[in-house]
Amino acid sequence: MIEKTLIALAALIVLSACSGRERPLPGSGVTEVAFEVARNYFFKNDRQIPSSPKITTAEEFGRLFGMAATMGENGRPTAIDFDREFVLAIVLPVTDVETEIVPLSVVSKGNTLYYSFQVNRGQEQSFSIQPTSIIILDKKYENMEVSLINTNIQ
Repeated sequence: MIEKTLIALAALIVLSACSGRERPLPGSGVTEVAFEVARNYFFKNDRQIPSSPKITTAEEFGRLFGMAATMGENGRPTAIDFDREFVLAIVLPVTDVETEIVPLSVVSKGNTLYYSFQVNRGQEQSFSIQPTSIIILDKKYENMEVSLINTNIQ
């Protein structure tokens, strides 16, 4: 029963694309939650992957992540204001396979945030990476439980 509910919720999440603002999904008791993808950060290789994706302070974030500025228009790391925002970070183990974590949507239902994402894997590489995805959410959701839904899992 719980598995069927999670599959149905995952399908609902996948069908609802993030529009940049909150909006209730009619008749479902589910509200779509706006988020921003944080760019140009890396997970520090001497840290243990956190057991929870939720990071609520700049100090905690700074212990886990470093800035990776690059050249070009979008080269600066995305600003995160921990007085008004918090983040959900997914960090995967080191791999030599091209890997991208793609955030799909975040919805709230009751006291839970359901964060739906997929992991795209490509070719084997001659170097290793640690796949990371960070999304920024409004602090008003900070005290909610977080449930991760990897849409690649059947």
